[in-house]
Amino acid sequence: MSLGIIAGLLLGFFCYLPAVLLWQHYGGVPQPRVYPHGSFTSFGPDPPPASYWVSWAAPAVVVVACGLMTVPWRPARQFALPLVCAFLPMAAMVAWFFISMELFFTPD
Repeated sequence: MSLGIIAGLLLGFFCYLPAVLLWQHYGGVPQPRVYPHGSFTSFGPDPPPASYWVSWAAPAVVVVACGLMTVPWRPARQFALPLVCAFLPMAAMVAWFFISMELFFTPD
């Protein structure tokens, strides 16, 4: 298994969420309200602010941009591209879980 894949999985699992939370804290991103049970398809008249979605996308965009910068240099590319390809699915799973908990988790 490539070192880049291992690093990407670890980066996505352990570093993505703290980066998002720091972005939200220091960027002054307002926390969205909790939506009622069964509202997975519609946020109604009060959707989460755009800055909330940007705070989840920006750390992933930074990692992808850094990975793309290594394309011209072969030794770095052999590490960075597997890292990015492993990071993105792991970060997507972390984001899916935490966004769904933030927006839709209401105790019955």
